[in-house]
Amino acid sequence: MTMLLAIIAILTASASGAPAAAPQPAPSPFIGLWKLDTESMSIPADARPASVTAEFADAGAGVWNTTYVITAKDGSARRMTSRERLDGNAVPIGGDQMDADSVAMTSPAPNVLVMGLSKGGNLGSVRVYTVSADGREMTESATLIGPDGKPTVRRFRWVR
Repeated sequence: MTMLLAIIAILTASASGAPAAAPQPAPSPFIGLWKLDTESMSIPADARPASVTAEFADAGAGVWNTTYVITAKDGSARRMTSRERLDGNAVPIGGDQMDADSVAMTSPAPNVLVMGLSKGGNLGSVRVYTVSADGREMTESATLIGPDGKPTVRRFRWVR
């Protein structure tokens, strides 16, 4: 009986000394497919695209794959892709480069994403995305240089 108690005590002590599994960090609320609410755009309805999607995918090891698709009313589509770390360093954009040829992204808070876009070495826009507490809506604040050479901020609403 004492031998059995000794074995149980040894097994209990060694089990409690085993390292606990580290909790997995929660996935970013940005991960997934987002659709632009084109009705929320401040441009005339006939100038709006048919649809715009943004997809953020976790590729593992701190890398994201990002894809934007802008579909015109005639069905033609512009597709932009990038593969980045959220470290603020620029990476090239693949696909359509009409608006930008590189992007840098960082996330200063779990529900905030900051994106800088450039073309030909010149800053094109800075975009700040925030995800609502319920994870169903994303707001984009895009700072651009207007035709008068002054900055302007536009807001866009995205949904799941």
